[in-house]
Amino acid sequence: MKKWKKWLLIIGIIVGVFIIGMFYYAMAGMQEIKEMVITDIDLSQVKDGVYTGEFKGNRWSNTVEVSVEGHKITEVKILDDFGIPIPEISKKLIESIKEKQSLNVDAISQATINTKAYLKSIENALKKGME
Repeated sequence: MKKWKKWLLIIGIIVGVFIIGMFYYAMAGMQEIKEMVITDIDLSQVKDGVYTGEFKGNRWSNTVEVSVEGHKITEVKILDDFGIPIPEISKKLIESIKEKQSLNVDAISQATINTKAYLKSIENALKKGME
């Protein structure tokens, strides 16, 4: 019986360390992303084309493809989403960007960090169109 209790304690410690590690991973980088500045891009300076941009921020890393025609954002596609994709957030954000033709859009409620990560990827893509 004592061996059984010893193994139960060891398993409990391993599970506890795993949970703490997962919590740390889930929270890593959140504050930096929350405070990250998104620069609105002057679309009149962006050439027509399709540009790829990425943002690397722990579990919020992503890659997007942005299409520009006539100095307007016509399409934004998410090519790679490192974290757990939430399609309703990305869809709402992309619609807002296309409607306003700006990265100066409101963060989606309860998804500020995801919103900022997508916006930074889109900003990085649009900057390539200014080169």
